[in-house]
Order: sequence, then structure tokens, then C-alpha cells
Amino acid sequence: MRDKWVDTREYFGPDRRKRAGKKPWRDRRGYDETAPMPSLGHLLRRVRVQAMDLRTPEDRRHMTQILTAAITEAERTNCFRCADSLKQAERTLRNPGAINGAALDGYLNEAMNHAAANA
Repeated sequence: MRDKWVDTREYFGPDRRKRAGKKPWRDRRGYDETAPMPSLGHLLRRVRVQAMDLRTPEDRRHMTQILTAAITEAERTNCFRCADSLKQAERTLRNPGAINGAALDGYLNEAMNHAAANA
């Protein structure tokens, strides 16, 4: 797994650039947006905050990216019950139409409890 992550409004996930070192001629990135991969607890808090404001499809897409990263990290740390709760939250989020906020928050709270018990 990559050790550098990008966390911007447009993208949340592993750094997908192929090479380190010099930047391509037209790369306009002025500063390095990468950081070490966040911990599971950090990702879960981030998902919970993101769930409070899901007005646009862009907000849903961004939350789905963070949820995917949290599921991956939960499985990597052998916190499978937490990963299952996050997968249920992702299914709730992907349902077309209105989001059941109470169910989504319940799954996220359950995932946080499983992660705390696993730590």
C-alpha cells in the first residue's frame, strides 16, 4: 500500500503519481499535497463530519472516497466488524434518492465503537 495520501476537495486517496522527483513540465502543483495515510480513527471522524453535510452529489462522491479509504484501513488493521459497518453505511449512501441520515449515522457510530473496541 502506498504511504502517501492526497487529501483535497477534488480527491481523497493514495498518491497516484508514478514517479517522485522532478515534476513534469506542465505540472502546476506548487506544493506537495501528500501526507502519510491517516489512522482509522481519523478516517472515521472525517466520515462522520462529512455525513453532516450531504446536499450535493459532489458531497456524496467525496464521502464515498473517504468511506472507501476507511474500509480499506479497517480491513488492513483486521477490524472486520468495523469494516462491515462501514460497508453498510456505504450501501445506504449509494441508494438513489434521499439519504436515511439516522441509519447512516447509526452505522458510522457502530463502526467507531467497533474500532475503539479493537484498539
